[in-house]
Amino acid sequence: MAALLALTAGARAQRLDETAAADDLMMLDTITVTATKSGERVYDSLSGSSVLTGTDLQRSLQPGSVTDILRLVPNVTTQTSGGDPGAGVNIRGLQDYGRVNVLVDGARQNFAREGHGANGQFYFDPEMMKSVDVTRGPVSTIYGSGAIGGVVSFTTLDAGDILKDDATLGGRIKGVWDTNGPAPLIHGEVAARSGTAFDILAAATLRAAGNYTDGRGATVDFTAQDLLSGLVKARIRPADNHEITLSALRIGNAFESGLGTIYNTRTNADTYTAGYRWTPDSDFWNLSAKTYFTTTNVEQRTLSGLNVGGLKTFEIGTFGIDAFNTSRFETGPLRHEVTVGGDLFNDQVETTDSYGTSAQLTPSGRRMVAGAFVQDKITYASWLEIVGALRYDFYRLSGNGIENEGTRLSPKITAGVTPWEPVTFYASYAEGYRAPALIETLIEGFHPPPVSAGRFFPNPDLKPEIAHNIEGGVNVRFNDVLAANDQFRLKVGVFRNRVDDYIEQVFTRFPIPGGYQYQNIAQAVLHGYEAEGVYDAGSFFFSLAGGVTDGKNAKTGEGLNSVSPGKISGTVGFRALDASLEFGVRVTGVAQKKDAADFGFVGDGYALVDVFASWKIKPDMIAGLVIQNLFDRQYTQYLNAQPSPGLSAKASLSIRY
Repeated sequence: MAALLALTAGARAQRLDETAAADDLMMLDTITVTATKSGERVYDSLSGSSVLTGTDLQRSLQPGSVTDILRLVPNVTTQTSGGDPGAGVNIRGLQDYGRVNVLVDGARQNFAREGHGANGQFYFDPEMMKSVDVTRGPVSTIYGSGAIGGVVSFTTLDAGDILKDDATLGGRIKGVWDTNGPAPLIHGEVAARSGTAFDILAAATLRAAGNYTDGRGATVDFTAQDLLSGLVKARIRPADNHEITLSALRIGNAFESGLGTIYNTRTNADTYTAGYRWTPDSDFWNLSAKTYFTTTNVEQRTLSGLNVGGLKTFEIGTFGIDAFNTSRFETGPLRHEVTVGGDLFNDQVETTDSYGTSAQLTPSGRRMVAGAFVQDKITYASWLEIVGALRYDFYRLSGNGIENEGTRLSPKITAGVTPWEPVTFYASYAEGYRAPALIETLIEGFHPPPVSAGRFFPNPDLKPEIAHNIEGGVNVRFNDVLAANDQFRLKVGVFRNRVDDYIEQVFTRFPIPGGYQYQNIAQAVLHGYEAEGVYDAGSFFFSLAGGVTDGKNAKTGEGLNSVSPGKISGTVGFRALDASLEFGVRVTGVAQKKDAADFGFVGDGYALVDVFASWKIKPDMIAGLVIQNLFDRQYTQYLNAQPSPGLSAKASLSIRY
């Protein structure tokens, strides 16, 4: 009894100390690196940037997919199909074939295959996520060629996320039960460190989900899926100012899917990275270099139709390198931050099909893309910031006797003015350059049976897409607004992106009897606005995020099928019991897309209500409850063919050792 009383008193004293300390602290803003590579606070960045942390998402969302993760980012949506957990990311109406540069630990995810869903997918496990950094628009071409839509950069967990400052060994185990599936999940992490010289993390996730039900209570067939993922990441510091990071990530999925023909599908997405940083006490040197290899293999065995037992495989391997250095110096009253770097990646596509034409519709081939850039971030006093950049791109692709190549210089100029400290206005002009994908250039053959949808023709003369993006906005950062240590943050932006030589699949009458071909359709023009903000007073908080994009083919005046309807999401939350309990409600509204039927999609508007609660039972034990689609609304997300899940409750328990 005496020991128990002593422990209780000690715990109470620690809680009081922590509470007293918390009253004197102010929440730090998250950092975006995709905006300028050097890292800056999100609400200081002169771009449409957002950062979500895994900790925040696990507390208020319990994401089970990439769609769940990105649903809160303005003007960002995803496209999925059936039970396939792979997702195509759409930013401001642009997606597929590298228009959005998706990175995992700095490694490009370039998998694509021709089909009825997204023509550019990647596979990821939300349990492995430390954070995701999103920059919208072609303002971050320093992160590689092709990103005319934007950049989405995922960072995975490391040992520091598990171990306390004084710990050398630790771990975490988490269990989740999802009622709509049903879907049990178990996730575990183990981490160790040796002083400051070395640390390592190993993590794994096992999830088995059944077919979910929609808002009408009907089972949606072929939505069951199994997940087995693993991550190993080590950081080595052989000497002061030197750090080496090694990581290996595998995402393995198994599911059944298909339209006219049903397939048993297994996917393995592997990402291997090796990075080096040198950060001496020098204004000239701050060097980062990374090499990576990613491979996504999709294996499908036919379960129905004419070719039962037939096997087809799709595999893309991407090898890449990325290096840059940032120097800081002054010229008179101007402070400079100059970043110089280069990157290269090589895609190797291999497709096999024992019976059908998939090897022609997703053709084998090779594509190499390289680039170099220089960027100067200039600051004058505390009220003026100018970012100027220039990027050079080169590409070459080959396959099926076709070769294509091209080069271009793409400029960027951004100016930000802070007339008074809490408010910054900015304007930007940036160009982006996307080389044609292998599929777009080399596709050839007939649509596989049982559907006879015509022939597909290659286009050896396909030209790259060139984006011309103008945008402006305002960043607002207020502290101590209504109470001590509260915060108000807001970003509002408008944009207009003109894409010359936009590539789209169209019907062509020649050669007779005609067929489908990827062609440059003159211009695609996309414009819109977006906003996101948060107010946090400690005991309560609220946030808002939303955006609207409109786009059309400037040649014909017709709309673009890749443009999703407008969306807005608002969250109100409360904290109690010395902030150990957090609960709230989120409302999401999606507008109607009137021309959706013209493209074969559902475009009805809808509103969803989610509730969430997170309770820190002990400092290292957290229980959570998230109820999504509280009112069991029947809806289909635009660009998807199947209805989305109805009411779903997720209960979780996480224990750290």
